[in-house]
Amino acid sequence: MILIQDKISIILPIFNVGNHLRGGIDSLVNQSIGSENLEIIMVNDCSTDGSGEIIDEYQEIYDCCKAIHLEENTGAANGPRNIGIENSTGDYIMFLDPDDRYVLDACETLYNSVKEENTDIAFGRFRRIFTYGETVQKSYSPYLDTLDEIYPNENLEDANPLNVSDFIWSNALERLLYGSDIVKTYERKKPVDIIQVDSIKEEPDLLKIAPSVWTKIYKRELIMDNNIRFPEYISGDDMAFTVESFLKANGIVYLNNYFCYDYFIRDLPDDKSITNNVNVKLLADLLDSYIYCAKLAKPFGEEIINVTVNPHLMYWANTWKNASMTKEENELLLDKINKLKSIHNKGLKTKFLLSSIKKMIEAAIFVKKE
Repeated sequence: MILIQDKISIILPIFNVGNHLRGGIDSLVNQSIGSENLEIIMVNDCSTDGSGEIIDEYQEIYDCCKAIHLEENTGAANGPRNIGIENSTGDYIMFLDPDDRYVLDACETLYNSVKEENTDIAFGRFRRIFTYGETVQKSYSPYLDTLDEIYPNENLEDANPLNVSDFIWSNALERLLYGSDIVKTYERKKPVDIIQVDSIKEEPDLLKIAPSVWTKIYKRELIMDNNIRFPEYISGDDMAFTVESFLKANGIVYLNNYFCYDYFIRDLPDDKSITNNVNVKLLADLLDSYIYCAKLAKPFGEEIINVTVNPHLMYWANTWKNASMTKEENELLLDKINKLKSIHNKGLKTKFLLSSIKKMIEAAIFVKKE
């Protein structure tokens, strides 16, 4: 048994994940830190597949498990996550998507790191697992690592979202828009184990890492004192939460050589999440999230804005190119692009990227008129 002086609240938003739910909860109650040090808050968002009965079962068996059943469906993970925050009592807060898994020492390792360095946030890497293990990638990091080479890097720079040749994209625009490594404290020519900073300004490239709330442990005071919550987006709420917490944190620790989480991409026809279905609502909410993050980042300067928004804009543009939108839907998206463009009135990289996206959407609207 490990005795620690704090309790960790772990929040699970639950909606119709019955096929995978037990595995997710089991990865928590069997944590090496000991379930007696955990408060597992399971928020059922009106599931219809038996998920509610499963969490009631765990609440009956484990003292650390608390089941909350909502009376009305909120439509996305942000609602249950925020309700979980309000009902939490732990000194630290973590999140798990219930169809994924923590590695068994995740809570212990992240807790020890955040305590030893006396920071507001500690986080690690994740494994991206496609179709039940058919392909496994390690999450993107701007730093070299010493992790097992059997895991290829998740590459966020390969997609060519703009209407330019692949040669121009690969040899010029990709690197320009994504941003060269912003080397501040830690070099990039040899592996780095731990990155520890007092402020995100010391290592802006930490913002390039996927905004996964479930790879992180947060000091409770950071969340509560700054009233950080998940905005009401079906997608992009985790990015907004992560960016705001990074910008306001007094100290961040990143464990570059540590996998704490297994993230499953279940892309079979009958096993898809809400964010796998591309529609105008998803694309519009992502833009709202970028607008939210751009406003937060603006006081920190052009460098922070670029690295906060540009990688996600390139992902958005590539997703939009592969989707089918009506004229009216494109007009809605164009309005949001213009709002984002009005915020980025100085950063040349971001202005160029937004102008290119704007022209693509305008062209699509013109074609729809014909």
